[in-house]
Amino acid sequence: MKTYFSQQIKQFIVFIFLIHLSIAQVFSGSSTIADKADTILLQYQKAKSDREKLDLISQLVRVIHYSDSAQKYYPEAIRLARVVGDTELEAQNLNRLGVYYRNMNLQQDALKLYEEALSISRAADIAVQIGHSLNNIGQIFFYQDQFQESLNYYKEGELKFLEIGDLEGLAYNYNGMSLVLAAIGDLENALITINKAIKIREELGNERQLTVSKFNRADILMSKGDYANAEPDIMNLYDYGIANDKIRAINALEKLVELKFKTYRYSKAIDLAKEAMVLHEEKPYSESMIEIYQMLYRYYYDRGNTSESKKYLDLLEKERNFLSEVKTKNYLAGLTIKKQKDEIASLQRENELMEINNRFKFYLSIVLFLLAFAMFVVFSIYFRYYQKEKQNLIQLKEKQKQIEAQTVELDRLNIIKDKIFSILAHDLKAPLDSLWGMVKLIDEENLSQNEFEEYLPIISQNLGNNSMLLENLLIWSRSQMKGMNVQLSRLNLHQLVEENIRFLLSSGYYKGQIIENYIEKHIEVAADKNMIDIVFRNLLTNALKFTREGDQIIVDTKESENIYTVCVSDQGTGISEEGLKKLFGKDFHTTNGTHQEKGTGLGLILTKELVQKNKGEIWAESTLGSGSTFCFTLPKL
Repeated sequence: MKTYFSQQIKQFIVFIFLIHLSIAQVFSGSSTIADKADTILLQYQKAKSDREKLDLISQLVRVIHYSDSAQKYYPEAIRLARVVGDTELEAQNLNRLGVYYRNMNLQQDALKLYEEALSISRAADIAVQIGHSLNNIGQIFFYQDQFQESLNYYKEGELKFLEIGDLEGLAYNYNGMSLVLAAIGDLENALITINKAIKIREELGNERQLTVSKFNRADILMSKGDYANAEPDIMNLYDYGIANDKIRAINALEKLVELKFKTYRYSKAIDLAKEAMVLHEEKPYSESMIEIYQMLYRYYYDRGNTSESKKYLDLLEKERNFLSEVKTKNYLAGLTIKKQKDEIASLQRENELMEINNRFKFYLSIVLFLLAFAMFVVFSIYFRYYQKEKQNLIQLKEKQKQIEAQTVELDRLNIIKDKIFSILAHDLKAPLDSLWGMVKLIDEENLSQNEFEEYLPIISQNLGNNSMLLENLLIWSRSQMKGMNVQLSRLNLHQLVEENIRFLLSSGYYKGQIIENYIEKHIEVAADKNMIDIVFRNLLTNALKFTREGDQIIVDTKESENIYTVCVSDQGTGISEEGLKKLFGKDFHTTNGTHQEKGTGLGLILTKELVQKNKGEIWAESTLGSGSTFCFTLPKL
């Protein structure tokens, strides 16, 4: 299982690299694209016939293909294609929507669309779309480590593109096929195949795609140990990145540093690493810098240079923390285990939870012992000084007050313990038991590949939910038992909401809702970043939980004299009057979401505590069946 996940992570990083290049290309002319899209959209809104609407909306989604807004137009384009009977545009838009889902890492959804496009294209004998569908399906199987199936689809696609003379499709085909061949260890054929893609793209003059193919060739050459020929291809990406996107330049520098270390040119490797650090200051990109810092740390560590190795170890930890805070706090199943360190960290978190439980039992034993001792002392004093009844009564009353206070605290701790154990026993343990059961079935070879793939989305959602639950549980437990200190800092609310929206779009709670961030970009407050981050995530998660596909979720602010009021509104199922009275109370209250998502009610209790710790108030307004609005206040700077 570790090998499987590590391969998935490597492929995911390659995938993100390709997508980022595409997005960078789009944004380089974003104003021109936006103007063109607005013009087409206006024409579409004025169009009369279905034929005209289909042509315009298909043109629109091609223009804004890499934008999130494109997704809502694809279903209409597919519907219109079916109404008009244009199977080529139907297949084309199915393929393009599949690419969108693939970019969102929804591989199974993308595969279904590709297979539907392939079926339609074959029935109508549309060669171009047959070829693209085969390429797309081959790519999905590659991401899923089904290399032979992937290779079969790529080879069939190659024959189709050769048949019709489609050079651009053939270049995509060879580029993808080379990755599969490299993955199965056939490096010679992988190199031959990627060279075919490079030759075609040189003829077509597509600089961006040519850069991608050359960088893929560099990976293959380095796997073969041919560092001399790999270096010019990496430099090609470096030059492209310096001119167009410095993140890509950092990617190239990462490979160059690795190459220089492997060829024992240590001084040059260190110079390149320092150049990457300078670029990183301008535009942080943790994935590449983590690898660079690891290489520098290992280099100095092996040479006994303690100060330098510690310096880069500290930078490495800083980058990992940055990546953890900004990029993800809940990992999808299959992407959670990035490195062995993450596996160890996961085990450590489990051990910490066990230690918390053990400490709690220890403290409880101490409290019970102290309580028993106090009662013994009171009884002894009363018996020994029976003649001094009046004075003893006063002392007894004072002791009784102490005991009552201890009993109240003990009851509170018992309630907290029972709630924690209840959550662990039901909401957290059950999905983990399911995962263990499936692992056991795999180990006993009682679970087929198809059954395994069918269970993956369910397990992914359960693990994602558990991660959110565990985070809330640990923070709430710490708040109840030890208290939490507020670390005030200057926060940009718009940016914080954007980070949470991007994170939740890839979570198990997202069901195709439309999330809008209307908070103005300049609004800043003084608050604890981690606490307010959790507040936004819990409120947005609740909104996603109780809404359906296509429902709108809006985050907005209102400004008063001394405060900002932040509201998260949705078009979901709403809350009854009785339910509203129970929100934010001491008892856990929860209902199932639109997809029967389970909860514990802990999120809103924790949210209220965190808002109050930041000198704010929180409330909810809702009508059953008409959506809900959760609002909270934060002081201005």
